[in-house]
Amino acid sequence: MMEAVKIKFYQNLCNYRRENSYGYVQTYPLPTPSMIKGMVHCILSLNEYKPLKISIQGESDGVVTNAQKVYKFDRSPKSRPQNPYKILLNRSLVTATHGIMYVDLHINIKLTLHIQFYDESLNQLLYDKIQECIPVLGRNEDIARCDEVKLVKTYNYSGRAVKTKLPMYVLPEALIERNGTFLRLPFYYKKVSSFEENRIFSYLDVCYVGRDVPLRKDYIYLDEDNDIICWLGNHNEG
Repeated sequence: MMEAVKIKFYQNLCNYRRENSYGYVQTYPLPTPSMIKGMVHCILSLNEYKPLKISIQGESDGVVTNAQKVYKFDRSPKSRPQNPYKILLNRSLVTATHGIMYVDLHINIKLTLHIQFYDESLNQLLYDKIQECIPVLGRNEDIARCDEVKLVKTYNYSGRAVKTKLPMYVLPEALIERNGTFLRLPFYYKKVSSFEENRIFSYLDVCYVGRDVPLRKDYIYLDEDNDIICWLGNHNEG
């Protein structure tokens, strides 16, 4: 029996960007583990990665597509004379262009997250710190309203059958029957030696399932509120 931080978030309009979607920015059905890890590390002001497990579930009222005008900073006027704007960025004169981008937005999404650091002292610290800040989950403008945060005890599931209560990410091996949408999600990224290098992500295979999907109890936990948990973890995580 271990404690975890249980958080209930509400966001009225948000995008959990799918990588490699440009011009038309698509969204994942729920935030990815890497997004949540980034959020909690920011809340705790950590300057190095701390391993943790996450369970992610929730649903929205639907997804709409919004058209947005965007500006893109480009190279110097000498190399991009055709660009319509000239902007002083710090001490450098650069050009900029504009265009239209389409963005998928969740409407009225409600999330239930369980977060469990391997260093148990960080669970208590996250519980304290999240009540003192305004969390952001998704894009920079995607503020999350924290409707509930509590420390909960977690237990192995001991009943006969278990079904999802909300749409959620589960491990593929937790499925009794092939169901849902299989995704490879960014889980965390490995340390790089400089900010000029691309981030090297470690990915995790999950399945996104809806309500009332039967699961194998060996992969499911319960919290003290009788809400189910499917921990997303990675044995390669360091």
